[in-house]
Amino acid sequence: MTVSNSMQHAFIVTKIEAYLTEQAGEVFKLHVTDYRKRAVWLLGRLDQQVNIQTLKNQQLPVVLISDQLESSSEGQFLIPASSLVSIVPLPAASLQQVLELGRADEILQSLSLKSC
Repeated sequence: MTVSNSMQHAFIVTKIEAYLTEQAGEVFKLHVTDYRKRAVWLLGRLDQQVNIQTLKNQQLPVVLISDQLESSSEGQFLIPASSLVSIVPLPAASLQQVLELGRADEILQSLSLKSC
């Protein structure tokens, strides 16, 4: 696993794949897919669900940014529960048009974020 927390990392999330729960119905892992069809996992804890709740209540697609990211050799990404996660306030319909035009990387670059 490679760990990075030196800058913001951005993904354009297009699909929520699964919620994994462990205790009292709390979501501890949220599996999503980005526009490049890569797996991204958001982790949570019983006392810290804000990152998962922030993403799972959005209309997709969305631009998700995080200050921490771990990656594996399988091309999967893990966002730890301790990460600061935010959603860029772009309308989902507008972002979908950008994806259809093949200009997703331009959006990420215009936000001055590191595209993962």
